[in-house]
Parts: sequence; C-alpha cells; structure tokens
Amino acid sequence: MFPIVRDSVESGKCFVSCYVCENVLLYGTFSALMNRKILVKIPLGLPRQKVYRVRHGVGSMADLTPTVPAADLIRRAGGIRAVARLSGLSKDAVTALSQGKGSLRSYDKMVQALGFTLQIEDGKSRRWRILHSSTFQCWETPPELWQTILARLNISRFDLDPCSPRNNGPVAALKHFTERDNGLLQSWHGHVWVNPPYGRALSHWIDKAIQEHQQGRATIAALVPSRTGTRWWHRAIASGARPEFLAGRIRFWRDGQPGDTAPFDSAILWWEA
Repeated sequence: MFPIVRDSVESGKCFVSCYVCENVLLYGTFSALMNRKILVKIPLGLPRQKVYRVRHGVGSMADLTPTVPAADLIRRAGGIRAVARLSGLSKDAVTALSQGKGSLRSYDKMVQALGFTLQIEDGKSRRWRILHSSTFQCWETPPELWQTILARLNISRFDLDPCSPRNNGPVAALKHFTERDNGLLQSWHGHVWVNPPYGRALSHWIDKAIQEHQQGRATIAALVPSRTGTRWWHRAIASGARPEFLAGRIRFWRDGQPGDTAPFDSAILWWEA
C-alpha cells in the first residue's frame, strides 16, 4: 500500500495530493494512463435513449465499460474513504462505483478528482465503423448469395439492381443504377435486387421499395441488416414485406474481392408482386 499524504486540510477534510495520486495510479498496470485519459465505451446494443443520455454525461455505470474499472482506481487511491474525501462523493456513492454500479456523473467526478479526464466513445469495432461509414457505400453482395437467389427464382439475371457500384455489375442484372443515377429517383420494374447503403440513407431505400411495391411494378428482394427494432424495419413489415433471416454472417465484397465479415446478422426483405 502506498502512503497517503495529507497536504492540506479544509473544513476537516483531508485531500490526497495530486503527486501521490499520480504515483499511485500510474504504478504497474496503470502505466497506460500516462495520457491522463480514461475511456468509457458505450456497448453495442444499448437502447438509443440510454446512448443519448450517456453522450450527455448521464447514465448508470452498470451499462458501461470503462477502460479502468472504478474498483481499481479506488483501491490504488487508498480505498473508499480516501476517494470520498478527495472527490466530495459520499461513501455510499464510492462504494456503489467500486461494485460496478453508481452513476456516470459520480464516476466522472471521481476521475477528475484523481487528476484524469473522462472520454466517452461508442464501443463499435473498426469493422462496424467501416461497414456503416457514410463515406463508402459500395459494399458488394457476395456472388454466392445473389446467385442462390437467382436459382430460387429460376431466372438467369435480375431486371434491375438500383444500388450497383458499377454500370456492369457485379450482380447479374439487365439494368444497373449507380450512385450517379440515384436509384431513389428512378422507376423500378420486374425482379429487383437491392443491396442498399447501410448508413443514414438506409431508411430512404426501404421507403422506396415500399413505394415501388405498392405501384405493383416490381418483385423486390432487399439485403438488409437484421435490425428488427428499427422504425424502417417495422414500416417494411407493415407494408407486406416478408423477412428471411440468413444463417451466419455475410462476408461482403469490395472492388471484386472478399472483404470483412459483417459484425451483424442479415436478412432479406421480400416484397412479392
């Protein structure tokens, strides 16, 4: 145990010196904290309302994943009483933090009292960020998937691919709309294969599929993330789409070569004429 130095007394409370905190907290496994930052990651799957609150500094530590657990900080800073005196938190609040509970605000207050800053970030993997990026939306359907769909429909090619990365494919179709053509503004007809962008525009493509289906011009198969709790998913099902959940996770292609495996499950939404 490192000694706790009492370098000032104010209103009967003893404060641990920043010098001692620094030496205690940076000892051994805490050498990684030299940048004086502690990250709190928002886990995938956390409800949207909770994510919003966490981003604004409100939430429960039970829902979050700090890179440095509160229990480790408290133990190395001298225990619950020492941290309570230093941070101004109650002993009950510090105890709750040591148990992986308590509020994000309490954790932030404790971290700041120990000389660190708190940084909140989404707990999304690099693969998730790439596949959901708004800067690149040309992820290609694996050939074995669209070929299987063609075989099931007993056709040699689709009539239309409105989300094609190129004018000539890679999906076998009579006509391809690229980003420049903007398939959202074109009419769809016949057998249509849709592998839409997975960024913010995804809901617009779902609405377009619903619109074209209601016009009676197309039989549509749309490859989408299996996000059954989203509004666009519920709109699709309400419009008559039939979901087909795919086993395993898809390995999308990029520029004609296999790319990363998706970090999410996928489904095909069918609108049948």
